[in-house]
Amino acid sequence: MTNTLAMELKSFESDFLFFQKEKENLKKNYLNKFVAVHKNEIVASGSSIEEVTRKLEKIGIDPSKTVIEFVPAEESIIVL
Repeated sequence: MTNTLAMELKSFESDFLFFQKEKENLKKNYLNKFVAVHKNEIVASGSSIEEVTRKLEKIGIDPSKTVIEFVPAEESIIVL
């Protein structure tokens, strides 16, 4: 694994953990919205992934390397 890839994966993991930790707090401002986390902060939000992706591209952040998650009112578990 290259050093760049390892750094990107570590950053992605950090952003994902930030989202998990802050999920309850995010409900105040982002309930039923998609949010993009970059460098441990919310950098975009919207009603759809497409909307968030457009906002990320507009500010020069690669959506494919960004944590995008939905902030639900309640947790749900899907069993397949």
